[in-house]
Amino acid sequence: MASGGSDLSTRTSSGDQNRSHMQDHEAALEHFRKCKVDISDAIQRPFPFFELLRDRGFITNETYEESRRKRNSVQEVVYDVLTELEEKFDLSLLRELFSKVMMKNYPNLKCIYKSFRDVILDKNFFPEIDDEELEERSAIEPNMEQGDCDHIKIESPDKNKGEREVGS
Repeated sequence: MASGGSDLSTRTSSGDQNRSHMQDHEAALEHFRKCKVDISDAIQRPFPFFELLRDRGFITNETYEESRRKRNSVQEVVYDVLTELEEKFDLSLLRELFSKVMMKNYPNLKCIYKSFRDVILDKNFFPEIDDEELEERSAIEPNMEQGDCDHIKIESPDKNKGEREVGS
């Protein structure tokens, strides 16, 4: 009998974790949709963005080669790839997008990274990159057009989907 209660708490705990994971996935996907332009704007050079996505299996070799051949701006090609990734969105994409390599090469991702940290409930989801390290990287590798993050809106994951902020 004693193990039955333990089994129930394990199932409940597992169910809570699954529910929390699903909430994080939905909130992250919705936020990803809203941030695709911001992300693509932060990616100023093709390397290492496309190589990392290909090497980690997020895009195929065919997509990689196609992205290299396109004559559009880097930001337009990145946006197209992000749109493709949105269709098969997985939270692991965010870990790679905001990895140390990416943050070092694209310091403008810092604001977007912070906004995703606020959206995802699981505070252990992202590898710990502290704010000082982010600031240090931005100072070391300045970008010509580093801006602020005021334009990125963050909505609480528990906020009703029907409600939207008006203004700004």
